Amino acid sequence: MAAPIYTTDLTDIDLCESGSSYEEFSGYTKGDGADVETDLYIQGSACASDENNNKTGVGHSIGVDYGSNITFNTGDCFFAWMFYQVPNAVDTFDNGGYRLLIGGDINNFDGWKVGGSDFGRNPYGGWVNVVVDPNFTADYTVGTPSGNYRHFATAFNCVAGTLKGRPVCADAYRCGRGEIKIEYGDSSNGYGIFSGIANQNDSQNNKWGLFQSEGIGYLWKGLLSFGNSTNACDFRDSNVNITIDNTPRTYAAFNKIEINNASSRVDWIGISIIALLESQLSPGNFEVVNNADVNFDSCTFTDMNTFIFMSNSTILNSTFRRCAQVTQGGATFTNCLFTKSDADISLSVNDLSAVTGCTFESDGSNHAVDLGIISSNTSVDWKNYLTGYTSSDGSTGNEAIKVNVASGVTLTVNVGSGYDTPYFYNTGSGTITVVVNPVDTLITVKDLSTGSIISGATVLLWVTDNSNYFYQASVSITGSGTTATVSHNSHGLSTGDYVIIRGVNEDVYNGAYSVTVTDANTYTYTTNETISTSPATGTITSTMAILNNTTDGNGQIKDTRSWNNDQPILGRVRKSSSSPYYIQGIISGTISKTTGYTNIIQLIKDE
Repeated sequence: MAAPIYTTDLTDIDLCESGSSYEEFSGYTKGDGADVETDLYIQGSACASDENNNKTGVGHSIGVDYGSNITFNTGDCFFAWMFYQVPNAVDTFDNGGYRLLIGGDINNFDGWKVGGSDFGRNPYGGWVNVVVDPNFTADYTVGTPSGNYRHFATAFNCVAGTLKGRPVCADAYRCGRGEIKIEYGDSSNGYGIFSGIANQNDSQNNKWGLFQSEGIGYLWKGLLSFGNSTNACDFRDSNVNITIDNTPRTYAAFNKIEINNASSRVDWIGISIIALLESQLSPGNFEVVNNADVNFDSCTFTDMNTFIFMSNSTILNSTFRRCAQVTQGGATFTNCLFTKSDADISLSVNDLSAVTGCTFESDGSNHAVDLGIISSNTSVDWKNYLTGYTSSDGSTGNEAIKVNVASGVTLTVNVGSGYDTPYFYNTGSGTITVVVNPVDTLITVKDLSTGSIISGATVLLWVTDNSNYFYQASVSITGSGTTATVSHNSHGLSTGDYVIIRGVNEDVYNGAYSVTVTDANTYTYTTNETISTSPATGTITSTMAILNNTTDGNGQIKDTRSWNNDQPILGRVRKSSSSPYYIQGIISGTISKTTGYTNIIQLIKDE
């Protein structure tokens, strides 16, 4: 691409480089009138300052007239730098020690609390960049504000006066979304990095107050946009500490990070982002807006708001501490920690197979993951750890998994070896089956002469003893239409399992079938023809079948489940319904309860 660039959307209202336009707002006239100050500035080469005149209370304002109304789009705010040189003489935040004022004129305006002796960098003092959203309910109103934005001011409420110097200071009034846009970057010209953002922000002619160097890290507020609709960015950085500023008179999504443009790449290693206060109004949102290449490793996010990822995001070894809901969006999460989420759901999941080795710690009133709505028979793998969640299914709000399994549907959850078994809050009426320490039974079918895979081959595999499931169990069957009802005590089946029925004199009942479970002692299956005789007669048996389906496009068919004991099996493979035809093959062996069973069956053509 090109060397990275960092720009902002902020518009200058008044950079306080000259004193010709300063004014005082009604009720805030205890100063002598601000004038230019060329020694104490934070931005440019001058600021505005005023005397205190040994006065206390509300009364010190430094106002400017833009000359015409400014249109504030949704999300736009008013920014200003403020400094009171005697920090202990300013009142607290609750009493409006620091204030921003906006009005159509100096007699009709609104005011908001933005700082005080107990807020921000105080009581130690120093320049502070403050911000207010004009749509936030005003803390103070003078006259009848018209909603026009033309006159802007900083103001102080003092609890002690001073006769020395000009302690009331202001600089660089601006407005806008508060966005820093990061564009371009590559290996030849250098990637985008956080120090690059700060260097541009902290330039003497800029001092945007959005991403400033502070201590061993950075203080951030506003919107960080990595890439945009026109230009991608390549941003790669590591081992950086970022604090999200407290902006109590803005809005919940004011502090936000966006990843834009699908061609962007953002790599973070060891990045720590923490909200200044756990309870602040805008603790910081994160969203992958376009499906860019996003890679986080060993990052820590503390007390932030929501996160939204997409399928090209990979999150490794990272911590989400007391954050709101994280939305997976198909992203890969490996060995991450979600601790004491500040939301009902820690992680909203749409692909559980991509969430592995993660640890979820409950605060006592949240779910680890939400699987959403399950509307068809589905099997998912659970390979994660749990701390502090309930040890039974229910609706307490502290079950590990929240899910809506639709009526008549079965969700099978395979819990990997060594991982914690989850319990469920099922908001639907379907069935949840938990399989602990599952292993795979995998059959691959190939052509003996060519070695090519065979798709569409029928595989039937059944148990040959009672080590785990029933083998040749005696049952009775009644029939009506094409529905056969099997009486089979304590069968242990789930809807969708397979059985092989043998020994019925009326052949319409015999065969391999998928079952629908009615209760613990009864299940039904659908015959291929209409039943004419009921009940069925003969020496009738039922045997559990592990597989009864056709191979996929890879020539494979797989079953995943747990086994209490090693299981001997027998089966057959055939392809006789369409060309090319093959001679039937035989499967035999034993499924290991710890490693499963894998076999390649080679068939000979029969044509």
